[in-house]
Amino acid sequence: MPVTTRKLQSHPHASRIANGCALVIVAICIVLTILAESERLWWRAYLVAQFRVEIFALCSLVAIALVSFRGSAVLATSVSLCALLSFSHLIPYYIPRTQPPMVSEKSLKLMQINLNVKNKQYEAVTAYIQRIDPDAVLLAELTPEWRDYLTTHLKTHPHCVTDSRIDTYGIGIYCKKAPKNASIEYLGKSGHPSIVAELQGLEKSVHLLHTHVQGPVKEQFFAWHKGQFEAMQELVKELPPPLVVSGDLNANAWTYLISDFLNKSGLVDTQWGRGIRLTWPTPFYWRYGFCPLLAIDHFFVSDDVIVKRKDLGIPNSSDHYPVVIEISL
Repeated sequence: MPVTTRKLQSHPHASRIANGCALVIVAICIVLTILAESERLWWRAYLVAQFRVEIFALCSLVAIALVSFRGSAVLATSVSLCALLSFSHLIPYYIPRTQPPMVSEKSLKLMQINLNVKNKQYEAVTAYIQRIDPDAVLLAELTPEWRDYLTTHLKTHPHCVTDSRIDTYGIGIYCKKAPKNASIEYLGKSGHPSIVAELQGLEKSVHLLHTHVQGPVKEQFFAWHKGQFEAMQELVKELPPPLVVSGDLNANAWTYLISDFLNKSGLVDTQWGRGIRLTWPTPFYWRYGFCPLLAIDHFFVSDDVIVKRKDLGIPNSSDHYPVVIEISL
């Protein structure tokens, strides 16, 4: 009997601990959701908003656990509402989109690769580009070493426009056909280069803006990050369709700066209707054990561009997945 008594007395204590833990976890979910919804007010809240997929997953799991174990109905309802609020930003990626009728019989394949300045797999990357056989390769984190190697060895793409750097913001494009009116632009105050060019291969030239936006991990960097999006918005107004905007934008498209950019420019996110494809970081790279968390490598197109397919590629020792799209008019 004494043993039974002790067991019966321990149940209320265990129940209080469980309820307390549930309350803390739900409070964390609510705080994260509120911060994400306040992203326009504070740069740190903007960082939290990058993780809406993870916030949605956390809130959903907590809600399921509370319902399964008959936890507090108030807590279950609260965290379920947080999950729904986060998922509301992700809905466009799962609604099929109607594209305009295809007129062009030709197609243009574009491959975007963030090389990673620490990556030295020159031969593997070059062989992979040649296997995928894109019409244009759009590169980020292009160092002078990468530029020299690709210019010498990527014989299938002899035409290039580059601004290589020793930091992570070198940029370049390598094309089968010579691009027209190519220029290097410096958008905003970050001093990072972007490339504007006209790609050949379809019935009309496709205007391209390829860029790499400053990561917003510090307040000053966020100011550069935001300023670059604002400068991109002004530049896009001057570029006629068909238009493609590509690059490592260091932001997810469900955050407000990209949402505003798309709304004001009239561009379409090629990810809409195809599900969320997380591109960074790749698992088992130098951050061993991480799983992909963010979808920050983007292709946006004008509404007269048809996206025939979009795929993630093989990272080849980069911390980003390559992104490949095939477009027509």
